[in-house]
Order: sequence, then C-alpha cells, then structure tokens
Amino acid sequence: MQRNTLFLIGSTILSLFFFVFFSGCAHTGKQAKVSLANIQILEIRALETAFQVELRVLNSSDTSYHVQGIECELEIDGNHFASGVSGEQLEIPAYGSAIVPVTVYASVLDVVPSVISIVQGRTSQQNTNKPLQYELAGHIRLGDNTTFKKTLPFASKGELSFEGIR
Repeated sequence: MQRNTLFLIGSTILSLFFFVFFSGCAHTGKQAKVSLANIQILEIRALETAFQVELRVLNSSDTSYHVQGIECELEIDGNHFASGVSGEQLEIPAYGSAIVPVTVYASVLDVVPSVISIVQGRTSQQNTNKPLQYELAGHIRLGDNTTFKKTLPFASKGELSFEGIR
C-alpha cells in the first residue's frame, strides 16, 4: 500500500509540473496593449528599406513584464508594409509603460504600392491631408531567466496624419 501511495504522489507532482510547464509556454489568452509611438527611416537600399518603429507597450497588470523580445508586422492602407523583430530585453513595471524600439524591414515590392497610393492621394486637391490607416500586430515574448515563457499577442490600428507637413 505504501508503494501505491508513493506512486500516486509522484504521479500527481509530475502531472502538476507538466501542467505548469506547458501552460507557461502558451500565451496567456490576454492581449498586450501596444501602439505605434514613432516611425523613422533608418536606411534605404536598392531592394529594401529599414525603419525604426517605436512601440509603446502598456502593462495594465499588477505584475512586471520581463520582455525578452518582440516581433511585429505593419500594414499601411491595407497593404503589408514591413516586418521586424527585436531582442530588446527590458522590464516594464506593473501599471507602467515603456517604449520598445524595433527595426522593421520593408521590401521595395511592399513599399512601392503604398508610396504610389500616397502620391496619388496627396496630389488630388480633395485628399491633401488624408491620413494613412495603419495596422500593427505581433507578439511580445515575456519571461525571465527561467524556462517558463509566455507570449502576449497584440494588435492596434490608427492613422498616420500628414497635416501640417508640406
């Protein structure tokens, strides 16, 4: 009987370990709050353009986020525009926020349709100040120096306005 009890206790502990381990590797079901704070051109090459996007990450939970990395996709006016990843490691305090820089890369094939659309839209008198619609989506990799990692998805939409720019 003692052997069965030890087996039962060991099985229970092992089951709990696997449950905690595998639930820690999955995303939490919660979405992160991320918005586009800034975008600037870093480098223009023959077939690719590099942009620096700054993402504002809001932590609305009561525990710190230990950010291990971030990946994102940027669409402009419904067209895929750029993709990127960052291995920036930082801690965002509970109920705090931080700017996370991410270098994203846009292929000339992705950029050209958006540029043509912008130029055509801005040359007509009626659409001189028409803002561009953007969509940002991706994942934030959370964790510390343990094997337990979590992934938080995010998605946001907004406008890039040219008002005041000539």
